[in-house]
Amino acid sequence: WDNELTEDDMLVICGVYKIFTGTHGDQTSDSSWWPKPSTWQGSSMDMGYWSPQCEEWYQHRRALIMSGDVGGTPKTAQRWR
Repeated sequence: WDNELTEDDMLVICGVYKIFTGTHGDQTSDSSWWPKPSTWQGSSMDMGYWSPQCEEWYQHRRALIMSGDVGGTPKTAQRWR
């Protein structure tokens, strides 16, 4: 078995959508339900382990998504920062 996640695996896990921007032909922008690894890495949440702060953030984000709140909609990389 391969124990490594591919880039495509990570995009699926994060719930990434490719959205056509309507500019420059086929240009797309990524929006995702969860931050992509490139956004997570180097953030204040990137402690090298899943902390109580990470769990609290996750539970809050999940509640927003499940409630249908506008704050729980997919975000672009810029909105994740």
